[in-house]
Amino acid sequence: MKKVLFFVLAAFVSATVSAQVVTSTSFKKAKSSTVWYVKAGANIANISVEHGEGYDALFGYNVGIAFDSPIGGSGVFWNSGLQLATKGYKDSDDDQKVNINKLEIPLTFGYKYKVNDDISIDARAGGFANYHLFGKARDSSDLGEFEDRISAGIQFGVGVWYQKLNFNITYQNGLVEENGKEKNWMFSLGYAF
Repeated sequence: MKKVLFFVLAAFVSATVSAQVVTSTSFKKAKSSTVWYVKAGANIANISVEHGEGYDALFGYNVGIAFDSPIGGSGVFWNSGLQLATKGYKDSDDDQKVNINKLEIPLTFGYKYKVNDDISIDARAGGFANYHLFGKARDSSDLGEFEDRISAGIQFGVGVWYQKLNFNITYQNGLVEENGKEKNWMFSLGYAF
């Protein structure tokens, strides 16, 4: 687990360093156009399974820090960050509920359209990777099969910016099978600093 956490931290630090603007030829620091923001919100989590068994959605949270870094001056940007999110599923028929807290790193590319000086709209697509930190299950199964696992998938999102405030909706589709593949809707409010 220490190696995985070290890898996650090293990946985040590498992304952070590469997001910074290099100094100018006069060695004065140029103003960075990278936008950093903190965010928090709600998740609607579920899984899909091969045999078509249905599960009920599980409500959770997400909290983290992220950045949007422009690529050129055309509105194209890349985004990453680090967040903690609750995911899982529940089955009312079997009285089964699985709650897993995951440390997650998204990596997306998008386009931001400036409506006016105060309002921008963006769309993004990319992937995510997460690591299961801890969790709990309410049934007779062993939660050990869910712990110490790395998962990944693809994600799509849209966001609206009003000055320094951001509202974002993201859909995640897991690609790693773990009793089913992740299917998550994430809603978050952010504040740029």
